[in-house]
Amino acid sequence: GLSMVVVKDGEIVFEDYPDGHGAQDAHNIHSGTKSFSCAIAVAAIEDGLLRLDEPVAQTITEWQADAQKAKITIRQLLSLTGGIDSDPGPIQRVPAYADAIRRPMRAPPGTAFQYGPVPFQVFGELMQRKLAARAEGAREYLTRRVLQPIGLKVSSWKTGPDGKPRLSGGASMTAREWSKYGQLILNHGQWNGRPILDKDLLAECFKGSE
Repeated sequence: GLSMVVVKDGEIVFEDYPDGHGAQDAHNIHSGTKSFSCAIAVAAIEDGLLRLDEPVAQTITEWQADAQKAKITIRQLLSLTGGIDSDPGPIQRVPAYADAIRRPMRAPPGTAFQYGPVPFQVFGELMQRKLAARAEGAREYLTRRVLQPIGLKVSSWKTGPDGKPRLSGGASMTAREWSKYGQLILNHGQWNGRPILDKDLLAECFKGSE
């Protein structure tokens, strides 16, 4: 093991760092990183940047020429039911944003679930375009809008060959920092009584697909 932190009522009540690890050691949270896309989407809805049921092609206009891709909504993209091929391959390669949006369709939108990194990389490109006027990317927006307000510090974030952050599994942090995000979700988007993410919008992230 690496670390274990138990938080109760907002207070750390137990910590254990086996095998020579310590409280200040940051570790890659791998696919835990994917959950940040939920927070990005909720904040973006509140800020008037997107709607969950708008077509991705409204922003990634290249998709308008593809009859199936043109129908994929942001909700389907983030619930991994958009139908786009998400298989990372035998070496688990995470595609660059530009490569992700060129991936072929595997099923009609809304008809199948496929876990993988591709939809989150597509979402990264979508947010980059949404945020172009603000000179921000998905990571900068997440940091300013959600992580800084709760005092969560990300130690590092892996980037792809395009230099853009991997939204599918690139964040590293300590267990104490990671627990802050869990506390935010447990408190339905509130932090010390202050709303960071809208409660009802956040609940949308926990609704299963058909």
